[in-house]
Amino acid sequence: KQKETPDLVIDKTKFKADLIPPALMVARFFAKEQKAVDDLQAAFDNATQALESYLEENSGEEGLLNEALSDKDKVTKATVTARLKVATDKDEKDALKQAKTLFDAEADSKKAVKEAQEALDRLVFERYAKLTEDEIKTLIVEDKWQATLSAQVQAEVERIIQQLANRVKELEERYAEPLSVITQSVATLSDKVTEHLKAMGLEVK
Repeated sequence: KQKETPDLVIDKTKFKADLIPPALMVARFFAKEQKAVDDLQAAFDNATQALESYLEENSGEEGLLNEALSDKDKVTKATVTARLKVATDKDEKDALKQAKTLFDAEADSKKAVKEAQEALDRLVFERYAKLTEDEIKTLIVEDKWQATLSAQVQAEVERIIQQLANRVKELEERYAEPLSVITQSVATLSDKVTEHLKAMGLEVK
């Protein structure tokens, strides 16, 4: 019943892992399984993109999926299935079949991601009970604390380097012109001011 997001959900039971987050467990023990989940997620993203692109291209006013629009002007799997039962035009039926294929592909990809993630979560959950004292020390000291400190130090170093780079750039812009050039410019402007003052009848000493 907690409002905070759980780290793991096993058989509808929510768990928080404050000391050793699941991400550390996955990185050390289940990198291969995580790679499989990531690949499935990428496939799902591609399936979603392919579906969205196809619907966008064919659901305009003159699109082949125009008759499959819902009351909210959206093409859904349900509207495609319903329209496919009554459509008679060959091109429209082909478009509807393609849309249904893409909807099914997206649904299958989504299901595959969900199942793979649930399987990985269960592996992680069961691995907690098997952790040895040395593994716990490694996870907390090396993977968690040292990694966090290293990231913070690196961020601070990058901040200082950026600050120094900005300062160097500022100095470069400030002293871009040599002193001799600036002196000559001042002398030239001074002469012009003197001439203007004389032309106005003022005596310049």
